[in-house]
Amino acid sequence: MSEVKSKKVKKGAKNNKNKVVPFKRDLRLVSSTANPVDFEQLERDKVNQYGRDLAKDIGEYAKQFRMSPGFFYYFILFHIKQAAIFDSNYAEYKNANDYSTKEIAKNHANMLVEEFPELELEKKKETDTVH
Repeated sequence: MSEVKSKKVKKGAKNNKNKVVPFKRDLRLVSSTANPVDFEQLERDKVNQYGRDLAKDIGEYAKQFRMSPGFFYYFILFHIKQAAIFDSNYAEYKNANDYSTKEIAKNHANMLVEEFPELELEKKKETDTVH
């Protein structure tokens, strides 16, 4: 009986040796993902650049028409705002709409003050606006 057991052990040992996968000693873990904060900033920058490119393309497209720019941008803004309110929740849309409107008005006021000093526009101290 001992002879039978020893033969079984030897056969099992041969099979186990072939199934063992050696570990690599120089294995290094390389992560291609950035810090989540950096990743979010990268996405914001990418979307911001896409928006700039899109606005530039829309401006070039607007030059093809003989309608007033006000009507043209009304239609564009209408459809973009409609898509935004349907694709996001109301709080996100309201914040995006309000903050973008305030920022655009502020940028426009600063541009008027800097580019057209003859208008003598000065910021009102109580409201911090030029109009």
